[in-house]
Amino acid sequence: MKQRHDKIEEAKELSGAPGCVECGRCVAACPMAEMYVNFGIEMSPRGIIKKTLIGDNIVEDKNIWYCTECNSGTDACPQGVSCRDLIRKLREAAIEENLVTDAKQCGSCGRYFLAVPVEEFVFGRLKTEPANVLKALETCPTCRREIYLLRNA
Repeated sequence: MKQRHDKIEEAKELSGAPGCVECGRCVAACPMAEMYVNFGIEMSPRGIIKKTLIGDNIVEDKNIWYCTECNSGTDACPQGVSCRDLIRKLREAAIEENLVTDAKQCGSCGRYFLAVPVEEFVFGRLKTEPANVLKALETCPTCRREIYLLRNA
């Protein structure tokens, strides 16, 4: 198993985080500002990138679980830094180290797929939806796709 340092270095490399020029476009594009009343630099894409680059204990940081993985930060970034890829790799490292406290497991395959803060926001918005819609959201996107394909094959 890779050491934490190696996992973080891999996350930096994959995401292009060292290329960040601190312009703040990712923060301006990030939907989390509208989702969470406690939104601040600590949970922003720029904050996560900075903490990753300076070697903070980012894998243990609860703020990696607030990201929606929407990719809007990457789309806005002039350097093409992938906030989503960085978050995914950091979350994978946290999962491998059993540091997960804020993620939901898929009811079908058991894989972690959704950050609890994101789930709370989504379910808050969908509270008036029928139970079958909410039940479908208890499985990861991969399993939902497979279920759909099996039902409609």
